[in-house]
Formats: sequence, C-alpha cells, structure tokens
Amino acid sequence: MNRRLKRLAEETGLPSYDIKINTDGVKKRVVSKINAAPSERKHYMKYRVIKTAAAAACVAVIGITTAFAASPAGQEAISSIMAYFRNEQSNRLTSLEELAKFNEEIGASMTKDGITLTLDNVAADDNFVHVFYTITSDTPFYEGDDQYSNEVWDKLLWTECVINGKVAGFGNNNSSDGYFADEHTYKAMRKYNVSTEGIPDNFKVELFGETNSSFKTALPDDSPFNLIWKDIASEITDEQKASVWYVCADVDKSAAEVETASRDIGVTLESGIILDKAVFSPFGNQIIVRTEAGGEPDEDRSDYLLRAVDDFALFDENGTCLDMLNAGASMAADGSSLNSFEFLKADADTKKLKIVPTHYEEPPSDKMVTKTTVKLADVTYPFTVDSEHGKTVITDVRVYDGRVEVDYHIDGYVKYGPYFEPLNDRGESAEPGGKFGCLLNTEVHHDDDSYTAVFSYDAHDENGNRIPMGESESAEAIKKNFTTLEITTVNGYVLDEDKAITVDLK
Repeated sequence: MNRRLKRLAEETGLPSYDIKINTDGVKKRVVSKINAAPSERKHYMKYRVIKTAAAAACVAVIGITTAFAASPAGQEAISSIMAYFRNEQSNRLTSLEELAKFNEEIGASMTKDGITLTLDNVAADDNFVHVFYTITSDTPFYEGDDQYSNEVWDKLLWTECVINGKVAGFGNNNSSDGYFADEHTYKAMRKYNVSTEGIPDNFKVELFGETNSSFKTALPDDSPFNLIWKDIASEITDEQKASVWYVCADVDKSAAEVETASRDIGVTLESGIILDKAVFSPFGNQIIVRTEAGGEPDEDRSDYLLRAVDDFALFDENGTCLDMLNAGASMAADGSSLNSFEFLKADADTKKLKIVPTHYEEPPSDKMVTKTTVKLADVTYPFTVDSEHGKTVITDVRVYDGRVEVDYHIDGYVKYGPYFEPLNDRGESAEPGGKFGCLLNTEVHHDDDSYTAVFSYDAHDENGNRIPMGESESAEAIKKNFTTLEITTVNGYVLDEDKAITVDLK
C-alpha cells in the first residue's frame, strides 16, 4: 500500500502532505482507502441475522445497465431493504422505515471466479444515496467462528461505487457497515453524502469489485480502480469492466415519495466560513459549508491545517441547540473546502436557524477537559453531566458478552459530544478486551435524537487475526470489572452570541 501511495503521489506531482489534506480526485481516495490499515478497513461484525424476503431475479451484467425496479410501497422491496440491518446489535445508520420509502429494488449481479457481487438495493434522496450489496462465494469465506483473519479479508471483494460517472464519497459525511450472514455470504451497506453534488432524479449507480488480495500487489495501470482513484471513471471501457466484478443500474429517485427540502442560507461568517444551504431529509439533515482558497499557504501549512470549518453552533427559532454530528471534515492545501455537517432536532418545518460563531480559547492545562466519574452501583437513570454550554444525559448502561452500551442524549451545545470510558475500581480500563482490544462506535438514533456509545470486543494478534473472546470478555466478568463510568467533555469553546446571525428559512 505504501508503494502505491508513493507511486500515485509521484504521478500527481504532489508531496505527501498535499495528498493527506486535499479532497480532490485521487488524493481523497488515497487517504480514505489506500492508506487505511487493514484493521481500520474491516467491517466484520458477527450479528444475529434476520433472513431477507425473496430477492428479485439476478441478472449477470457486464457493461449493461439493468434494473428491476419495484414500487417503493411493494412489500418485497420494503422487506429486503429493512432486513439488512434489522437486528438488535446492528448500527442504525438511519431510520429503516424511512429508507423503505426511498427504496428501489435492483437485484443485478455478476459472478466471476466463484464469487458473486449483487447490487441489491439503492435508497436515495437529496442528502444521501444508500447502496446495499451482497458478496457470496461458492467456497466458504471462513470455517467455524474464524471470520476476522487476514485470510478472510483477502477473499472478500473491495468495492468502489461510481454515481453518475463520478466516484462516490463526494462529501465528508459518509459511512459503511457490513456483516457475515453466513460463511458464504457478506452483506454490506454504503451511505454516500451527495448533498454537495445535486444528484438528479434519474442517475446511474456502478459498483466495481476486486479481491482484496489483488491490492497486495500493484494493479495494472488500466485497472478500473486506478481510473476510479484518479477520478476519471468515465474513461473506463466495457473491456476493463469485464476484468473485474461490475454491476450497474439506473435509479429513479423521483419514484419514491421524496420528503426533502432545501433552504438557502447564504451567510459568510467573520472566520471565512460560508454556510450555503441546509437540506432537511428523513435520512439526516445537513448544512453545506465551504471556505474559499486563502492564497499561498505558509510553508509548514499550519495556517490551513489549524483552520476549522465547523466553528459555529446552530439553534432553531425556539432556542433549541441542534446537535451537529462529528463526521470529520476535509480541506484542500489552499484552504478551500466543501463539507456537509449533519444535524439533529430539526425538520423541514423549522422556521429559522440562528447561527452562532464559536472559537476556541485554550484554558489552563488543568481545565482543558472536565472528567466526571460515577459509580454504576449508585446510579439512578437518567443522570446528567453538565459542561460549559450544555449537558449530557445518560439514560442507560448495558453489558453483554464482549460489549458495553451507553445510551445518552445531549441538551445544549456540547462540542463534539462527550467521551465515555468504562473503568474498574482502580481507575483502569474495563473495556471488553482492554484499551487496545476494543472498538468504540457511536450509533445515532434519528427517531429520537439520541445516541448509543458501543464498546465492542475487537482484539487481534500481531498477524491481524482476531483473538477469540475468553471468559474475561463474558457479560458476567465485564459486570464485575466495570464499576465506574468516566465522562469527559472538552472545554474552551466560546459562543460568540454578539456575532450571531438569524436566517429565516420560510
């Protein structure tokens, strides 16, 4: 991977630090895909599986656009899209009921070398395109419970999605999830932010696949993936598509009952942040933010690397602070950027947005963060942890085998949200698998504007093979060890109320 990164850097004529912070074309893809460690790219999760409804007939597609569209209200279409992640332990990327309204069932597939890639469903609106797909193998990906090894990862397909001729993942707010339904079947979902692209009602989705083992050696120069990463997917020929796994479909976004609303804002803050518009959607509301190029950057690039593009808070006409999700942000080397930030607690009926600029004033070292510890044996839910401009309300803490869950919601302005850490009586980590054997993921519940912080066992050996859970990771052992919850919030963010701007959205 490092050789490939170096080669692509040489082709673009840019030093490595440009690649790491530039969002355009190949440089963005290098950062998010090629330079990711295998442990960061794995989405293997062992979930209880609910079987899907009968799928539409599969058709082999190579360079041909084929789709079997069903009515969004059709029971098979609704059932198949909801069954992907409708189980107790899955990540709730968005409301599955709302996804069903925007569903278009496809069922196009291609089989090559005993592996089949099927494009199952696409759910789309003005903010997000969700792509559901399945990878199946004639021979099992793994045997028994060993689904986390590098060998399993090598057998799976690495996928890239192209929407209307451009590589997907345009914005900064994208996500993915996946799980093994059985030893032969892997189901996955990609959520792409398209709010800055203006995707039309009718658009084309192309899904490319290649075995992960192929990426351990240099791909041929004419590989579709090299063209995708160079952001010239439109130049891929039918012959090149036939060399990999390839399926595609025409999607009619207007066939669903679209319930989105776009509202212009057109506000420039003193910091140079430009708030273009807000897009309200059942999939998740977003505010589109950009910055202009700032001229020649300093040699060390520190002026732009330290430039924040989300230094503002949002309030509605009732004074409710709207939670802005920490979805990351991207910026080019010249200081220009285009990002979308998802926010909760609002809908298309919101009448006004109050935009309050924020800035950071570094407090004394002993005041930079606030740490609150609570003994679980003494807790009565809900309990509240106050911070500078808001509060975190914890409503429940649950323990399962290899898993700890913390339910909470936020009132007021809490920058980047709180950070939780399970501890024992000695103040040591009580996370399943220990500090370096645990994966933290925050689930967002759009139906009630709440969150679940999930600590799940994820220990691997030096070869990248997952270490099976032992007795110390059982729910009973975790409950004995996990006695204290520590909540950390960051201090130093100032709300510039005197510079607030109110925008009428109606």
